[in-house]
Amino acid sequence: MNLNCALLHTDAQMLEKLQGFVENIPFLTLCGSYTDPLAALKEYYVSKIDVYVVELSATSTGEISGMDFSRLLSSYTRVIFVADTERYAADCFRLDALDYLTGDLTFSTFFQAASKAMRWFTLKEGNTSPTSSGHEADTQEKVIYLRSNNRILRLHLDEINYIESCGDYVKIYCRNEPRPYMSLCTMKCMEERLPETDFVRIHRSFIVRKRAMDAIASNTVSIGPREIPIGDAYRDRLKACLTGLTIL
Repeated sequence: MNLNCALLHTDAQMLEKLQGFVENIPFLTLCGSYTDPLAALKEYYVSKIDVYVVELSATSTGEISGMDFSRLLSSYTRVIFVADTERYAADCFRLDALDYLTGDLTFSTFFQAASKAMRWFTLKEGNTSPTSSGHEADTQEKVIYLRSNNRILRLHLDEINYIESCGDYVKIYCRNEPRPYMSLCTMKCMEERLPETDFVRIHRSFIVRKRAMDAIASNTVSIGPREIPIGDAYRDRLKACLTGLTIL
């Protein structure tokens, strides 16, 4: 699969940097680079754009802001915002933005966002879109927002396998992701943000998603190849999760 990509950024130097990124990603085809939102919109309705990389600046003085521009795009087009501030992240994700990139943008960070776009369209092509259509699905969507590697990520809760404490940070291990996301957050904060119906803390250093558990032994829980210890102080919580299950 190949995705058509377009860029909108008022800074010529950043636009050139983004062009270089796109040209080095084999599954992206650059179909346009713009500094003027009105010119970008005019061309947008001529070409089919899968992914739009849009600037979002707190100092923007143009007639159309990056957020306004994204609202004018078809629901088919996935948007990756490149921002100079984190303040609009929640609003952008409510618009179903694919990613929100801040800070010193690197090729690695951009490639991760592009890969997320590829996964989205691959799932859509297989008729298993990662987000259900309709207002009802939007209100029922379970997601969590976290800061990681100069980005604010939106993770669907059913993508998370487990969370591990790492000092002042936590590692979030997700399905189909080779490496965990690192976020500056305490385990207590994570436990408060995650719904008890979906997650359970089984150790002072581990929170697991209930449906991700493959096997439960006397002292460990298996999630894929990982054996996670069960802490004595948390054993009753895990037992409570098993109440009502039919075990043959």
